[in-house]
Amino acid sequence: MRSERVQAVRRTTSLTALVDVVFLLLLFFMLASTFSRFSVIEVGLGGTGRPGAAAVQTLDRVLLTVDAEGRIGVNGQLVDRAVLAETLRRSGTADTQRILLRPTARATTQDIVSALELARSAGAGDVILVR
Repeated sequence: MRSERVQAVRRTTSLTALVDVVFLLLLFFMLASTFSRFSVIEVGLGGTGRPGAAAVQTLDRVLLTVDAEGRIGVNGQLVDRAVLAETLRRSGTADTQRILLRPTARATTQDIVSALELARSAGAGDVILVR
C-alpha cells in the first residue's frame, strides 16, 4: 500500500479586506471627532507675567481656598457655596479684582473646577490658580 503525501497548498492572504476595515475605522473616527465640543475654563497660573504688570498692583486680591471636603474660604473665612457669589461681588468688580485660587493638597480636581465655575458665575475678575 502506497501512501501519498499530500502537500499543503499555501494560499496567499489578501490584504484588501484589512485595508477596507482600517479605512472605515479611520473614516468613523474622523467624523465622530468633529461632533464633540469641549467647554474651556481659562486658568492663569501664578507667576506667569504679562505686559502691563505695573497696573496689576491696583487690583484687589481675593484669596479663595478650596479644601478636600469641598469647603470654600474667602480671605481665610469659610463661606457657604450659596453666598460665595455675593461675597465675591461685594469684594469688587471684574475690572478691579483678581481671584487667587489656592487648593489644599488633598482637594480634588472637581472641587477646583466647581470653585472656578462659582467664581465665573459671580462675575469675578481674573482667576489665577496658585500653589
